Amino acid sequence: MTRINGTAAVYRNMEQSARNKRSGIFKKTAIYVLVGLICLFAVFPFLWMIDISLKPQSEIYQNPPTLWPSELNWNGYKQMLNFGADDNLNFIKWFLNSTLVSVMTTLFAIIISTLGGYAMSRFKFRGRMGIGYIILITQMLPGSLLMIPMYIIMRDLNLLNTHMALVLAYTTFAVPFCTWMLKGYFDTISPTIDEAAMVDGANRFTTFWRIILPLTLPGLVVTAIFSFITSWNEFLFAFTLLNGADMWTLSVGIASFQGQYIVNWDYIMAGSALTTLPIVLIFWSMEKYLVRGMTAGAVK
Repeated sequence: MTRINGTAAVYRNMEQSARNKRSGIFKKTAIYVLVGLICLFAVFPFLWMIDISLKPQSEIYQNPPTLWPSELNWNGYKQMLNFGADDNLNFIKWFLNSTLVSVMTTLFAIIISTLGGYAMSRFKFRGRMGIGYIILITQMLPGSLLMIPMYIIMRDLNLLNTHMALVLAYTTFAVPFCTWMLKGYFDTISPTIDEAAMVDGANRFTTFWRIILPLTLPGLVVTAIFSFITSWNEFLFAFTLLNGADMWTLSVGIASFQGQYIVNWDYIMAGSALTTLPIVLIFWSMEKYLVRGMTAGAVK
């Protein structure tokens, strides 16, 4: 009898183990399917953009729409890259303008926010948190609310239709967020590291530059990418502060292909695809630092 009961218990355990295994496979499959659907939902607009950029103009308006072009049309890319000899398209010039503005904005924002974040994290002074909250509140103001004051300021400084006007405008929007983000990263670094460095003879700036700053490299990468993308994709200020086609950035230049009666969707989508490429390359090359930077605060 004891042997029979033991055998029955073994079979029950085997059945329970099999059910658990089937349940685990089902849950894992469901998770994979859900993640796949979310990824498809996120990637679909990009794939549709590529699809439209490769379709002939006549096929773009076809109803019902086709999922893939009947023949590949590279005219949009050729015209954007000036292989089509259209002098009205200055995509390369716009690309260089956007790169210049974005790089300068990122540089200024990182320098200012790094010093501000370190000061808010390390120095104790009256009104420290009040200043921090004031900086944070500025992020709640919509850009359209500041458009007229910003235009008047740039006009009085004789900076209209210059890239420096965009750099100053974009920096004012990037610095508050970057300052608070870097303050959080500095807070995760123990102040005893600063104290140990200064005991060894380093002054405050040397400690900051040689000891603390390298430890916040993931945070610097995240804030730099945020600053770069913010200025790279911005349209409203660029459209308002720049009035010469040679000074346009990519967002304004690509929007110029949308006319009153005709919309060159193949041009727009080809330009948008080429505009997205640098951001994709930045994320791909900085993936290691980006993941570390976004998870460092939560882990610590």
